[in-house]
Amino acid sequence: MAFFDLISPRQMLEKAQREHARLKERVDIDNVFNFMVTANHICDYVERLGSVPQAALASFLADQDLRDCRDLCDKGKHVRLTRRTDPSTRVMSSHVGAGHIGEMMVGAGDTWLIESRGRRVDVQNLAEQVMRKWVKFFATHNL
Repeated sequence: MAFFDLISPRQMLEKAQREHARLKERVDIDNVFNFMVTANHICDYVERLGSVPQAALASFLADQDLRDCRDLCDKGKHVRLTRRTDPSTRVMSSHVGAGHIGEMMVGAGDTWLIESRGRRVDVQNLAEQVMRKWVKFFATHNL
């Protein structure tokens, strides 16, 4: 048995699903980092398999949620992005008055945000969307 037996797109998707379950259970830097890096690199396994047309994969990866995932992955690995907009990240406390109206629920726990190009995205919601989209992509392309 090889040390790394993650060799197929399906195995990488399943790893992302495990990382997503950990993230849903506990939002911390390790779980955010591990999910974003894993989910972002599913595309490498899909590309390597070669059974999905490159244009279909490129179109899929142009989706804003997938781009946000890629940006968080790369920011985590390289500290700062230099070839595209470097998103800011922050954790907002759930204390009364911590955020704008509608931005968070009081007492709901911390909210982890990515801010880029005038957009503010909740990292947990982003993770949900990224997983939903990858699962649909796999179904569409029979992976």
